[in-house]
Amino acid sequence: MRVRDRSPRGLGWWARAWLSTTVAWAVLALLAVLPLSLGTVQSARADSGPVTVQGPALWQPAKGTYGPNGSVTAAATGNLTDQVVHVSWKGFTPSVYTANGAQATNVQPRSSTVRYAVRVYECRGTDPQVTDCYGSTLYGGDRTKGFQQPGRPAGTTTPDLPTNMVMGVTGADGTGAADIETWTSQQSPSLGCDSIHPCSIVVEPNYGGDSRGLTAYLGHDKTGALHCDVHTYDTVSGLDLATDSELFSQNYVNRNASGEGCAWNERTVVPLSFAPTADSCKAASADFATAGLPMAERAIQQWRAGACLAASPIYAGYTSQGEPQARQTFLGGGGAEVALTSRPDTAPAPRPYVYVPLANSAVSVVFEVDDPATGRQIRQLRLNARLLAKELTQSYSQSPAGFAPASVAGNPRCLFEDPEFLALNPASSIAPLQWPACDTSNPQSLPIVVGNSTDMVHQLTGWIAADPDAAAFLQGSADPWGMHVDPYYQRPAFSGYPVDTLIPQDSTGYVGPPPAGADNHMKQYEWSPVLSGLTDTVRHLLSDQPTCLLVLKDGTGSNPHCPAPFVGQRQLIGIIDSADAEAYSLPEAQLLNQQGSFVAPSIGSMQAAVNDMPVDPKTYTQQLPYGAPGTSYASDPNAYPLTMVQYAMAPTSGLNTAKATAVSQFLQQVTDLGGGQLYGSAPGRLGPGYTDLTPSQQGFAQDAVQHVAAQDSALPGNQTGPTPPPTTPPATPPASAAATPPASTPATPVTAVSTGDQPSAPAAASQPDTSGGTAGGSGLTAAPADSGSGNGLSGQGTDTGGGLGTGADGGSGATPPADAAPSTASPAATASPGPSTTEPATAPVAVIGTPAPDRAGVARVLLPVVLITGAVLLVGGPAGLVLGGTPAGARVVARLRGAIGRGGPSA
Repeated sequence: MRVRDRSPRGLGWWARAWLSTTVAWAVLALLAVLPLSLGTVQSARADSGPVTVQGPALWQPAKGTYGPNGSVTAAATGNLTDQVVHVSWKGFTPSVYTANGAQATNVQPRSSTVRYAVRVYECRGTDPQVTDCYGSTLYGGDRTKGFQQPGRPAGTTTPDLPTNMVMGVTGADGTGAADIETWTSQQSPSLGCDSIHPCSIVVEPNYGGDSRGLTAYLGHDKTGALHCDVHTYDTVSGLDLATDSELFSQNYVNRNASGEGCAWNERTVVPLSFAPTADSCKAASADFATAGLPMAERAIQQWRAGACLAASPIYAGYTSQGEPQARQTFLGGGGAEVALTSRPDTAPAPRPYVYVPLANSAVSVVFEVDDPATGRQIRQLRLNARLLAKELTQSYSQSPAGFAPASVAGNPRCLFEDPEFLALNPASSIAPLQWPACDTSNPQSLPIVVGNSTDMVHQLTGWIAADPDAAAFLQGSADPWGMHVDPYYQRPAFSGYPVDTLIPQDSTGYVGPPPAGADNHMKQYEWSPVLSGLTDTVRHLLSDQPTCLLVLKDGTGSNPHCPAPFVGQRQLIGIIDSADAEAYSLPEAQLLNQQGSFVAPSIGSMQAAVNDMPVDPKTYTQQLPYGAPGTSYASDPNAYPLTMVQYAMAPTSGLNTAKATAVSQFLQQVTDLGGGQLYGSAPGRLGPGYTDLTPSQQGFAQDAVQHVAAQDSALPGNQTGPTPPPTTPPATPPASAAATPPASTPATPVTAVSTGDQPSAPAAASQPDTSGGTAGGSGLTAAPADSGSGNGLSGQGTDTGGGLGTGADGGSGATPPADAAPSTASPAATASPGPSTTEPATAPVAVIGTPAPDRAGVARVLLPVVLITGAVLLVGGPAGLVLGGTPAGARVVARLRGAIGRGGPSA
């Protein structure tokens, strides 16, 4: 049956008019909506995708011949920072145990028990020699001599940090993988990898071969020649030339210092390039200093690099220190010009400043746990607040049977034998892998955590304290399986959660005589938070180094550090930030949120949590409302419970013009939708592990930046500023003097408005214009026809529309965002002083933030839709009628129908 083509020629005038009107409406609706949404669409940027290169020819031991070439894939090779790169290979010789030829599951350096293991190095340059590969047998030696040179002195092959070389095994199917940390010149000056000096990953399988020159020696050839094609000695007991032990042999037969020569011939090189960092900038004094937020360091360093490498460079200094210290110093008027924090100070402001939202991130619980049977890493794990409370209160016995201290007698030995953990993580959830048994000689499963004062710890312990099951456990109630809290973490012996600092509380010993040579205060050695900061906490995880000490003393009478477990035998837990977890590819646990769902940190789960955060009207900051019923967060299955917002405490008074301009322009770049809020690893972008600002946070940021630029003494929220003493003190001070800000203090909104799950920005207070002339247009609202040329920060330029510009007089041009609440304040209005409500560190339950009222409701959401629809009908209707009644219109309709019929545009 033939279907007749219904061309537009067969349509009547009104039908053509109707179709044309529909087209016009669709186009106009698209044009109307695009400007509203484009600002929040993130750039799809592939900084460095996977790269696959040809590998060595496959050695086939059973046949005694070589087969086809394998391949090597690096998951990332460009714009690298200090991060972990996943390296995998195919078509390699399977690794086997020397004892029985069975498939090997893991291997250690210098092992003589596994044949055909694989080494992965980071090396200088893109055509490296073995002397360029960090941690190799000859690193730092004479590049021109190769293997024909004396061995390196002890310690010289790892001059910067313990080696980042990793080893892996190849499975029976010829595949394998390993994760290597790629160091920049900051971690390894001797490698010197940076944006100017490329480096490489080298994958080196040991396929055996006569690396000792035995063939030449027995043939009376004294030249020391290697015969890598001779595999006679690969499996000879005592020689085992195909094992990693051969790579360290001091070979005097052929004058090699190392037997790595034949393995090196099988190497595969994958070139790497590194992103510029702040160290790439020319030497210059910092325009201003920032301090705080160790968990934001990766973002800050990337933003710093973008700012100092720009055409008009800004040099921002940065010191990583605990947020409580940074806040205290800043509020006291000392230290850095800008303090970085995630918790607001709720006392009356002792100086004028504002909070500028920078980005969103989270606390991550990471784990490195291996299946004891296969050595494979387990990458799925669930935890709730009570399990983390057990971990942080030393409530596991960590002792052989019969030796547990009285404080934890009867409790499971470690997390992996806790019935509650096994109920959340049944064997079926990780099958065919298995959870490890507790290692009581090395209590590595107690968490590796930062030991200095930080907002991360407060967030974590506040979440635990707000959970009903965890709170009951901490107060002495046993869990359903009978496990109880270590009483040294109960009141009154312990102040309770939340806290800013994690400090071990139990130093008791064994019940009865301790094992021979053991200290009888074993609890004081099993757990030691890292006092040197977050960076070293992460370094412990990357080097698989638990923080415990051995109870058995060494020859000097000291308790040595617990040894690092071999890969394949790990059971490590760590608490770090989401950016480091992402950069180092550490598996992150799923945590139980208030709604009852298990959620891991991700862009989506962090954005969901941010959308659930109420706005604090005293500071215009946001935090999750732990424990508060009836909130969006309490019913949100997608919200990650340890999400945090990162802020800059930026002064609005006291900076000279140069510093005010530098600070405000830097913060403008950081919070800009087209700059610091675009995802990517390039300088100036927002790196992995962070989530960009929501539209309302953008509004907060833009408003705050204007106040920093103007230095107009604005204050956060409705707090009042310090009252300067009068020149001539009155005989009787007025009763309201304490609540009256200085005359120059701008008005601030009394309340913040929240719209459902998406909090809105506050209305910007009107500022008196002190520069003369007539104020110009908006400095913050977006409009398609914006012809403003100013930047809203320098006090220059002409703004005839919206956009981030200034008025014609160079004023601040701060107009509230489109979703801001209407302000009823006038320049002379004052806000009620807020009481000093600094949260005590010992509060048993952390209810952080309270839901703000929604005054606009649905009307606020529907108003833009109504306006857009009206514009479409007003313009689109007549345009469609005219278009449909003309020959040109008919041709447009015909092309459109042709496009629909063919699935593509009409020719």
